[in-house]
Amino acid sequence: MNKVENDVEKTNNGMIDFFLEYMVKVRGCSEKTRVSYAHDLKRLADYLDKHSLYIGDMVFEDARNFTSQLYEQNICGNTINRILSGCRSFCRYLMEDGVLKTQPFARVRGVKQGRRIPTVLSDNEINRLLDFPYNDYSSLMEITMFNLFYSTGCRLSELLDIKMKDVDFDGRRIIVTGKGDKQRYVFLTEKALKILTEYVGERAVLLESLNKYSDILLLNKKGNRLPNSSVHIIFDRYSDILGLSKRFTPHVFRHTFATHLLDNDADIRIVQALLGHESIGTTQIYTHVSGKKLKNVYENAHPHSGRNRGVSKEQP
Repeated sequence: MNKVENDVEKTNNGMIDFFLEYMVKVRGCSEKTRVSYAHDLKRLADYLDKHSLYIGDMVFEDARNFTSQLYEQNICGNTINRILSGCRSFCRYLMEDGVLKTQPFARVRGVKQGRRIPTVLSDNEINRLLDFPYNDYSSLMEITMFNLFYSTGCRLSELLDIKMKDVDFDGRRIIVTGKGDKQRYVFLTEKALKILTEYVGERAVLLESLNKYSDILLLNKKGNRLPNSSVHIIFDRYSDILGLSKRFTPHVFRHTFATHLLDNDADIRIVQALLGHESIGTTQIYTHVSGKKLKNVYENAHPHSGRNRGVSKEQP
């Protein structure tokens, strides 16, 4: 790489660094959001560097070619849309700073996707999983984790970040930190509280035997915080053990949590608060997936359903 190309790369990367600092210090975004922006904008920086292009000279054709490159790499639609969203935000920042005169991504279209119905576990599948036998520390921790997912509706990152001091055993609640570092309370069922209490006792024994200290709630048998990858391996193992034919991930628990609450007539605003959604629109997808509730309403309301067959109504 010659000096001109090297200067361009340093300038582009420097612009990204300034933007990331702005997002944290001025916009107040979380560290997780900053890392996500950095990861996505590196793709843009690599493209610009490959073509020795200064970000301030970027035009629509460059943005379109960059997007085409994303398609060619077989990146999933949701990821492409997220990358483009980050690029638009970055370029808006550069326009406000006078680096760019126009928004190069203004006419770039993202991937149009239909709303996918989330996977939800049945009552039977949930009960089989939460009642699964355990006989050592690792299996107890795993079943405790499943119970916490179903009891709280937490995201994976939120659950793994829970500290001992965050748990209010008497109040049967946990304070978790969600997106944008916003905190909220989630709650424990009697079943979840019981197994969590048992797990915490075994956790103390484990740490004492290892002569270690940790404030993180869920620990592996080495006394360390669970990596995301380990959680996914655990989910895959239990999916095979239970013979589940549907997707089985931490987020499926979140879908199940919300759907089961709405099945039992929980107010959607309460579900929104428990999930930590900023917009009610994000929560409303669960009003479209509750097959159990739809069936009950249909059978009770439709005049030709099995329950109402033969029942005549008085004519006015």
